[in-house]
Amino acid sequence: MQAPGHIHGAIVDATLACGDGSTCRVELTVRCRTDAPGVFSIAINGFAEMAECGHRAMLTQVSVDKVSDMIIWLDADGRYVFVNRAATRMFGYSAAEFGRKRVWDVDPLFNEEIWREHWQDLVDQGVVRIETINKTRDGVEVPIEVTANLVEYKGKFYNCSIVRDITERRRMEAEWRFLNEKALQLSLTDALTGIGNRRRFDTAFDAELKSHLRSRAPLSLILCDVDAFKAFNDRYGHVAGDDCLRQIAGVLSRAVQRSGDLAARFGGEEFACILPATELEGAMRVAEGIRTGIMALAIPHAGSPAAEMVTASLGVLTIRSLDNAPRPEILAAADAYLYKAKNKGRNRVVGGEFMRPGSRHEKAGR
Repeated sequence: MQAPGHIHGAIVDATLACGDGSTCRVELTVRCRTDAPGVFSIAINGFAEMAECGHRAMLTQVSVDKVSDMIIWLDADGRYVFVNRAATRMFGYSAAEFGRKRVWDVDPLFNEEIWREHWQDLVDQGVVRIETINKTRDGVEVPIEVTANLVEYKGKFYNCSIVRDITERRRMEAEWRFLNEKALQLSLTDALTGIGNRRRFDTAFDAELKSHLRSRAPLSLILCDVDAFKAFNDRYGHVAGDDCLRQIAGVLSRAVQRSGDLAARFGGEEFACILPATELEGAMRVAEGIRTGIMALAIPHAGSPAAEMVTASLGVLTIRSLDNAPRPEILAAADAYLYKAKNKGRNRVVGGEFMRPGSRHEKAGR
């Protein structure tokens, strides 16, 4: 064994870059051998820290590949720079195929101009969250939520996005909207007859009164009351009474077919129709059609003073160019025409135009 030659050395602090992008400080001991000119030995103190850096780098890579969220890096031109495995699984493209594409090749809602606007928003805000659509390799559209982060790496800026498939969330939102709309419809529908209830009538009538003030178009209202309905219930029973009301509601529904017309159960055996943009003459025809339609049902009513079958009395009111639409007065006026029909012997239609109390003007029906 040869005896070692004389060694001269120095201790140097150094900073090394780790695989995860972080740095660690190490101590280098540099020695040169006097018996071998030009030969140096370097001892590195700090292998534990370097091992820790490597461990962190390994965990970072595993996390990126194992998480269910998609991680996508894009450059300023919309090119795919990096995608994790979740993205390749979801959309069916390989990482290499992604590398040959731009955002608008995958997202049908984007083009180059929209991407430029999105990039500027990202530069201005640092973080941008959007919902959009990406197409799979098979052409299936997948709704996604994108949280884009502006990231600087080695002097260049990137869009580092966390992307989530929100198909299930969209389905649940649609189901929730459907249930809400169904609940709203139920709250506005009469459970017995299936037509609008009093709440639906009140909401629609208030809206039509406001529309009348703006448009000055005539607005007509029909009130319909089944003649001697209490006597019908007493004689035939409430089950038969309910069926009678359902059939009458069907007659009203068929009579008001225009968009904006409404038939509703006003209360008990009383019904109402709202006829926007309808003159008195037209409203009287609709009311007469309802009256004859109820008679055509031929529902026996031995206890009626009007006929041997179920009949109804109807009051018709038309509003024309009213500057102020006092709802209680209007309903009271329509109700007055209804009771005129009853007082004249039932099973008839009486109507006129709305006039302030004390006015003598009236256009009467039969």
